[in-house]
Amino acid sequence: MRYRKGSIVLNQTCDYPLLRQVLHSELVTHRQLFELLRLDYCVSSRNAFNNRVLRLVRHGLLKRHDLLFSNLDVVYSISKTGAAELSGDGQHSVHWLDTKNSRTAHSGLHHSLELNEIHLSLKRTGCLVYWMPEIEIRSRNDLTNNGYWKYYDAIVEVRLAGQNCKFALEYERTPKSARQYVAIRERIEQETSINHFLYLVPDHNLMNFLASRFADCKRAVYLGLLRDFLQETLFSSVRRCGAPISVQFASVLGNCKTMPRPGSLFPGIAV
Repeated sequence: MRYRKGSIVLNQTCDYPLLRQVLHSELVTHRQLFELLRLDYCVSSRNAFNNRVLRLVRHGLLKRHDLLFSNLDVVYSISKTGAAELSGDGQHSVHWLDTKNSRTAHSGLHHSLELNEIHLSLKRTGCLVYWMPEIEIRSRNDLTNNGYWKYYDAIVEVRLAGQNCKFALEYERTPKSARQYVAIRERIEQETSINHFLYLVPDHNLMNFLASRFADCKRAVYLGLLRDFLQETLFSSVRRCGAPISVQFASVLGNCKTMPRPGSLFPGIAV
């Protein structure tokens, strides 16, 4: 079969997973994108990956952002052409790109990139069953009758001690208004599909601020530091709003007092 000069033929096993990952990440660095795909066994050769990304950028399926303040690593986002291609391939969630004010490379950059690091830290443990990004949550909420009460940053399911555990994840990089937290608390209290809620924050000041906002919440909302979670993942210490002591998040998910450390829980996997 002959193709028109300058056209591109997308590969189902390599191109589409790459485009979907950029769509789900919203903004992602070159390094993060390679690592996310490598952990999903979609890429192995760094050179082949570099060439594939360059090809998709040149054909207008990916947008490349050269940002000096992101440690000199380039950042990618999906283009309208790339989103349209994914929509034709069954990615119905891409309608969200037109209904939400998309984060610019500046205003939402750090939130997206740090959320990618959270995703990567969970992938590396080997216990991640699935990660539902915000774009899929929005699509599910808007297009089906089986949605969630809030547009969480992610819905995460992990495998712990032989059982699957699900929780809603929020990365709160900056505080919202008091009125917004009232609405958020009401939505969390009405949630029927999720039992556990985890807020990760960059510092203790924001953690204390959120603890005060969720102090009267009827559901158990847990707070943890981003840097601790990136190092310890599910075994990091978290604090339930309204409670004076910290607990291990894995014990919260497993409904028990203590959980095995990573070496015994995930044999052969370095965490």
